Amino acid sequence: MIVALTGNTEHDGNHAVSDLAEELALLRVAAGNRVLLVCPEPCAYDPQLYDDLVIDASRNEERDEASLAGAAVIVALLRRADLQHPDHQDHAPLLARLRAASAANPGARVLVTVAHGSEPLTPHQTGCLLVFVAQLPGARLADTLVLDHDTYHTHHSAFEADAYKTANVLCAPEVRHLYRQVFSSR
Repeated sequence: MIVALTGNTEHDGNHAVSDLAEELALLRVAAGNRVLLVCPEPCAYDPQLYDDLVIDASRNEERDEASLAGAAVIVALLRRADLQHPDHQDHAPLLARLRAASAANPGARVLVTVAHGSEPLTPHQTGCLLVFVAQLPGARLADTLVLDHDTYHTHHSAFEADAYKTANVLCAPEVRHLYRQVFSSR
């Protein structure tokens, strides 16, 4: 399976996308698959040697367009700073890339998620997130947002089966939740 991750490229080289790509690849390797993590400046590789490709498609627009168009799953990562205005100009390039990828590959699943941190989302940020997702036909929000004291949180650890809660977990509950959504069959 080919999974491509992207986000707004205007912000700090988008290290959050790179980190998430690494975590998803790590979880996939832990599940016993042969995985190639394709970084922004890849070397030559033979994709037939791997069960899965996890591609950081956040830095090289020309190569990234091909990666997004060839992916079975596209993950769009937004940061909290991206969620100030639903029609913010920073969203336009990302929306255009995602729409082009969906047009080139209508069978791809598009998942939108938020870079998690200690701060919950405000109702305004949640509204901006939902407007962003609504602008992408067929896309869906990967997170489960729960209203709690006028802010929105993700409570994936509460929804996790006990089998996923061990002392030696590799990633945060939100990343494990996203992993299960990315690598599950429709």
